Amino acid sequence: MFRKITIVGLGLMGGSLAAACRKKFPKARIVGISRSREALALAKKNQWVHEATNDVRRGAKGADLIVLCTPVDTFLPYLKAIDRVCAKGALVLDVGSVKVSVLKEANSRTWKNLFFVGCHPMVGSHARGIRAANPSLYEGGLVLLTRDPKTCASGYARAKKFWSRFSSRIVEMNPEMHDKLVGEVSHLPHAIAVCLMHAVSDPALKIASTGFRDTTRIAAAASSIWRPIFSANRKVMLDVLSRFEHELRRFKQLLKSQDTGALTRFLDQARQRRCRF
Repeated sequence: MFRKITIVGLGLMGGSLAAACRKKFPKARIVGISRSREALALAKKNQWVHEATNDVRRGAKGADLIVLCTPVDTFLPYLKAIDRVCAKGALVLDVGSVKVSVLKEANSRTWKNLFFVGCHPMVGSHARGIRAANPSLYEGGLVLLTRDPKTCASGYARAKKFWSRFSSRIVEMNPEMHDKLVGEVSHLPHAIAVCLMHAVSDPALKIASTGFRDTTRIAAAASSIWRPIFSANRKVMLDVLSRFEHELRRFKQLLKSQDTGALTRFLDQARQRRCRF
């Protein structure tokens, strides 16, 4: 499918994808781009890439597939640099957690060489950096593909074919629906975990055990990744936070009313829904 695959960003997502591409596309040349010397050295040492560089133009030169695995607010500068050097008709994908703002930026200009398709593999971890990379991270994972009226049909088909090498669980939706649903099940939980870490006292943290660690695990993720996500999906976040606040108020009211039956039903409804999920 591809002769040269360039991965921009060699953290958890990019390092894992580079390693996976080395296996899935044995005839392709895999190039990794990173500002981290450690990431470049480790990717080469583990033979996850054929070439490692901190130079975007060098790494993307002649590439017919480029995947952006960096924070979402970096995409437009990278697209501008990549378009100057990539192969004619090159496909650029991303693994970012927001799509409306990303596609708006990507479609804000006419590209000379590249076609962009917004993608979001729903895999990952709170861990960061290439030392957390896992060649099997994408295997069987859910992949969300998005398109709008300006998305190239043939590029979209190629993107779908690319991700099908890793998983059969591909769901297609428009960017607005993506940001709404992901805002509910990914961005909201992260915001709650962050707020919970602020709400708990230091003495309480000293006795916290597995339940608290599990609930707040994602709060350990890098702010450089999550600040742009929250900012880009601000409107959705404000809506889902309001809905969460409504449920908190319901819970507080149940405690104030001392209605044990209503409180039991509230807890059981949540338990049942969680069990069905």
